[in-house]
Amino acid sequence: MSLQNRTLRAGTYLGLAVLAGATLFPLLWVTSIALMRAPEAAAGTPSLWPHHPTLVNVINIISRQHLGRYFFNSMVVAATTMALSMLVAGSAGYALARVEFRGRRLVSWLVMLGVLIPNQALVLPLFEMFRTVHLVNHYAALVLPAAANPVGIVLVQAYMRGIPAEILDAARIDGASEWRIYRSIVMPLMAPMLAAVGVLIFVVSWNDFMWPMIAMQQESMQTLPVALAAIDREHYQDIGLMAAGATMTMLPMVLVFLASQRYYLRSVIAGSLTD
Repeated sequence: MSLQNRTLRAGTYLGLAVLAGATLFPLLWVTSIALMRAPEAAAGTPSLWPHHPTLVNVINIISRQHLGRYFFNSMVVAATTMALSMLVAGSAGYALARVEFRGRRLVSWLVMLGVLIPNQALVLPLFEMFRTVHLVNHYAALVLPAAANPVGIVLVQAYMRGIPAEILDAARIDGASEWRIYRSIVMPLMAPMLAAVGVLIFVVSWNDFMWPMIAMQQESMQTLPVALAAIDREHYQDIGLMAAGATMTMLPMVLVFLASQRYYLRSVIAGSLTD
């Protein structure tokens, strides 16, 4: 390897290390503040590491603010939405990319149009629809609108177009049904992209604020971001308590990404190599 290539690689690694550090630093600092006692957290600019680490903020925000219930609500909504979105995106993306049917082009354009419509424009009709069918203050009000996420469908559709059609045609020639082709051939091939879509949908659903605030009017059914906003209005001076809430909010997203990063990176690499 030439000196120029080694220098370029070293510069690339250095740049990536700087970006990683800039991304991780706020997360680690918030976690550090969550482990501080109230006087230390509120004393000007908090130190990078607590002098006397304690879990009192975490215990207080779980026990006194009932954050466990809101955490459970967010986990149920995000996990269910992720599972349904992966199922819908996988089947719809495959059908739009590789199954010939009348009106396929029109459906593809409608899905693409759904990507362009802002979520804020759908709040009022969604609320009226779920209020009519008596699903306000139910998990379904948060799960169903996000189950058919057009972004996930478009991503899977584009990914499937990069898979050679000859593989599917050979299976059809051998007598395999469409369901057998989808289950035995398509699903394993699209698994990396489905994992990436799942992570994306989980993060979006977990962080969603406006629609859960409107659809969940019962306090016991609120999600974690909505509950934290209410707690912030009452305890805005308790920095350690709010840092503990922020840490609990970001922890599931970090764990989901770490658990699926192998498939996520595989989908990125495969997508970059697709013609």
